[in-house]
Amino acid sequence: MVKNETLAGWLQEHIDMLGHPPEDPPDSGFYAALYEGIINILRQGEAGLLDSLLTTAATQAAGSNRSLSNLLAIPTNLRRRIWDRIVDEIDPEPAFAMLSDLDLLFEHVRQIITDRYLEARQFAPIDNPAELARLQSESEQKVMEYAAEVARTNRELARLEKAKTNFISIAAHELKTPLTLIQGYVNMLLDMKIDSDIESFITGIRRGSLRMGQILENMLDLSAIDTNQVKLVMSAVNLDALFSMIIDQQQSALQERGQSLHTIGLNSLPWLEADQTRLHQIFTHLINNAIKYTPDDGKILVQGERLPATKTRPESIRIKIKDTGVGIAPEERDTIFERFHRTGSARLHSTGATKFMGAGPGLGLAIVKGMVEAHGGRVWADSPGFDTQNCPGSTFNVILPINLNASKPAKIKRLKKLSV
Repeated sequence: MVKNETLAGWLQEHIDMLGHPPEDPPDSGFYAALYEGIINILRQGEAGLLDSLLTTAATQAAGSNRSLSNLLAIPTNLRRRIWDRIVDEIDPEPAFAMLSDLDLLFEHVRQIITDRYLEARQFAPIDNPAELARLQSESEQKVMEYAAEVARTNRELARLEKAKTNFISIAAHELKTPLTLIQGYVNMLLDMKIDSDIESFITGIRRGSLRMGQILENMLDLSAIDTNQVKLVMSAVNLDALFSMIIDQQQSALQERGQSLHTIGLNSLPWLEADQTRLHQIFTHLINNAIKYTPDDGKILVQGERLPATKTRPESIRIKIKDTGVGIAPEERDTIFERFHRTGSARLHSTGATKFMGAGPGLGLAIVKGMVEAHGGRVWADSPGFDTQNCPGSTFNVILPINLNASKPAKIKRLKKLSV
C-alpha cells in the first residue's frame, strides 16, 4: 500500500485547514475521519483502518438510500482541495511524487467505497423508514468520530515510541563519555600504592561503573535494533565451543547459587553462519536470565538439535534453555521480550545481577529478540505458569538458520562464507 512520510507530514501540518470540510456539516465526521485515515495509511503503509472506515460509510449510505455519486463526492472534494494546495505550495518535482501517491490512494478509496456500496445494496431493505435512516446517520457519525480518534491516537503512540527510542540512544551516548572518564581514573587509582581500606572503596566504584557500562551498552544495542541499524559480522560459528566459553564465564555465578548447568546435543550441531559476538550476547543473556530466576540449587539444561528445512523455514538449529525457576505467567510469555519488562511483582525483586530474581533494567530479553530476528531466526518462551513457591520452570527456544536469512534490515559483513 502507499506509504509516504513526506506527504503524511505535510497533511498533518495542514490538518486545521484541510482536515475539516468548509461546508456540509452532516458529512463532517466522515470527512475528518477520512483525512485522519489517509494520514495514518501514509505513515503506516497499512490500509486496515481506512478500509474499515470506508466500508462503514458505504454500508450506511446504502442502507439509507443515499446515492453512490453523492457519497463519492466527499473523497473527490477532499482530493481536489489537497491537490490544489500542494500545487500552490510545493515545488514541481516533489509535488509530482506527492500527487502521484495521492492519486493512487484516492483511487483505492473510491474503489473500496464503490465495491462495498454495491455489495450492501444487494441486501438493503426495500422499505426504509425515516427513523431507520436517522439512526443509521447517527451511528455513522459516531463511527467516523471514533475512527478519526483512533487514527490520531495511533499517530501519537508512534510519535511517543520514536521519542522514547531517541531518548534511549541520546542518554546512552551522553552518559558513556563521563563514565569512561570515571573508569579511567579508577583504574589509575588502583595502580597506585594506596591504603587497603581505600582500595576496597575504589574497587566498589569500579564494579559499579562496569555494571553501568554494561547497561549503557545494552541501551545502545536496543537503539540499534529499534532503528534497524544492527551490524552483523558473519563467520562460521561452533555453538558447542561458544557455549563452553559462556558456561565458563558463568561458573562463579553458578557456584554462588549452587546451581548445576548441563548441555545435550551441542557437539553434534553443524557450524552456523552468524555473528559470533551477537550469539555470545544472546545466549549469555538467556543463561544469565535462567540463573537469576532459578532458586538456589536449581538446574539448568541447554539442549541443541538440527531442524530440517520446511516450506516456511530453511535448515536450522534449535537451542532450548530449560530451568527449574519461577516460570512465566501465560499473559507475559510475549511481553517479557518488551523493553523494561520484569516478571512478577517489582517489590519481590532483590538487587544484583545474579541474585534470585535480581533487579535489572529489563533490556536483556528485548535485545535477545532483536538480535535473533536480525539473524533471521525467532525466539519464544514456554512455561506452565509463574509460581515462586513450586517453581514450574520455563524453556526458552531459539531457532536460527544455518545460513543467514535475515528478516530485518541489518548491516552485514561476511568474514568467510559458510559451506554446509
